[in-house]
Amino acid sequence: MSLCDPFRLTQLKNNRFPTRNEVENSNSFRMRSLAGKEYVYEATDTGTIQDVQMREKLLANMMAPKTLMLKKGAQVMLIKNMDDGLVNGSLGKVVAFMSESTFEIYDSNPDVVDESVPLTELSEKEQRQRSSMKAVTGREYPLVRFAIADGTSRDLLVQPEEWKVELPSGEVQAQRSQLPLILAWALSIHKAQGQTLERVKIDLKKIFEKGQAYVALSRATSQAGLEVQNFDKAKVMAHPRVAQFYDSLYSVNRALEHPKVAKAPSSRNDTHGDQTKGRGSSLDDKEELMRAYG
Repeated sequence: MSLCDPFRLTQLKNNRFPTRNEVENSNSFRMRSLAGKEYVYEATDTGTIQDVQMREKLLANMMAPKTLMLKKGAQVMLIKNMDDGLVNGSLGKVVAFMSESTFEIYDSNPDVVDESVPLTELSEKEQRQRSSMKAVTGREYPLVRFAIADGTSRDLLVQPEEWKVELPSGEVQAQRSQLPLILAWALSIHKAQGQTLERVKIDLKKIFEKGQAYVALSRATSQAGLEVQNFDKAKVMAHPRVAQFYDSLYSVNRALEHPKVAKAPSSRNDTHGDQTKGRGSSLDDKEELMRAYG
């Protein structure tokens, strides 16, 4: 088990597609190209809701997949906040699979686990630890090397987490226990919401919804880390209500710049004294601004 593969975490990049089929095809192709054993992790689903179809619908809305297949070298994304450094959207690569007991040894001394390090370079204690590892049994989980925002990396043995749909009373209608990971060579724009990435490639060819292009483009933290494919300005669409809202802001700003408006405050007298500072005065001022603008 070699952990010294030169994974270039700084080069991790997502492809973003509008449709789920494109995402699944891209990720499946990349997984098939990896050599080695495939590990399959099935989610454990529970809940009190009796309607099976309704429960399945609730579970389907969760980020955690029903079935997760991984290999060494797979690019993955964390889908749950673990701490300040590892958050929803953190990217990494699977570097190994190991049990909890093996990870405890690895965490204290990675060379013991790394079989590329000769036995002759290990102490007697470390040699005994390596030998004892071969007899260790238990469920193996992916060891993921995550890229951290400060340019460093961090290894984490990823184990199952829980997602719940609860009623106000605390009753759990649907619950899923699964590894908090998804394959991340490609992501759907829908699943990209709320995440930020340093490097992202976005395919806008099949954009079909208002605001979808914005959601995709706004995931990038910088222009330098953004690559856009199949750009078509006709597909960058805004909802009419959004356009109407910003048009209203524009009209008010134009009103404030109008010459009549600029003179309006100074032309007011102090007949009403301190009452001009009240709520009614504020509303009158706005109406006067709009009347002046026409």
